[in-house]
Amino acid sequence: MDVSVVIVNYNTEKLLVDCIRSIYEKTKDIDYEIIVSDNNSSDNSINVIKSEFPNVKIVQNSENLGFGKANNEGFKIAQGKYLFCLNPDTVLVNNAIKILYDFMEQNPLSGAAGGNLFDKNMNWVHSFGYGDDIKSLLLRKTFLKFFYWKEYKKIKSYEKNIDRTKINEVNHITGADLMLRKSVIDEVGGFCDKFFMYFEETELEFRIKNKGYKLYFVPDAKIIHLEGKSSNPKKNEFYTNSFVQYYRQCYSDAWGEIAELLIAKRKKGNK
Repeated sequence: MDVSVVIVNYNTEKLLVDCIRSIYEKTKDIDYEIIVSDNNSSDNSINVIKSEFPNVKIVQNSENLGFGKANNEGFKIAQGKYLFCLNPDTVLVNNAIKILYDFMEQNPLSGAAGGNLFDKNMNWVHSFGYGDDIKSLLLRKTFLKFFYWKEYKKIKSYEKNIDRTKINEVNHITGADLMLRKSVIDEVGGFCDKFFMYFEETELEFRIKNKGYKLYFVPDAKIIHLEGKSSNPKKNEFYTNSFVQYYRQCYSDAWGEIAELLIAKRKKGNK
């Protein structure tokens, strides 16, 4: 098996159907499976998938596990050499899975790769980023940006400054379309279960990079991402908690506390 496509679903029936249809329509010349890890949806998602796509494997979680943990449940039954985490609010534009697979086969140091994401009008949307290291934290969230303005602007415009027509090594890939080398996941572990939503892919990619593997943006793999269509109404709370947990997990408890203070100060200033 070449690729296991893992889709986390929570009450996104129509989006999920469109996503799976696009996989079957666009994916050629590769051996793949589709796994839906369902977070105890209350809509008709599971029944529809069983009826329309009988070959799709379904993991029925007893509760809403969030993004990372639900992906991990899908990983447990995955047979592919690569694991492709794909949001249900995505639609493949071309043979993106094969393109990403071919790239990673040809680049053994690639631990993860992601494609070119677009909105429904085929305008570029967030596909990769600078990453969230200590420098980024301090420049984004403190007055230090005014003393290191060029560095701050470099971070802020990182995605805009990269040529999106060429393959690039990047610091971070969004979790909406994240292809992972299974052997690397076996080495570093899956998504951390301390994250419910947001920053779980950033933390995983931090571990992947620490093992010497690289992250790549592969522009020929094209996918529409209907951003926010599958998000949670408590996303601001989840974002804050995960933001703090990321710095605590990847750096130290002290940096976690600093991150918590900085994000709390920013929220107070925005009121």
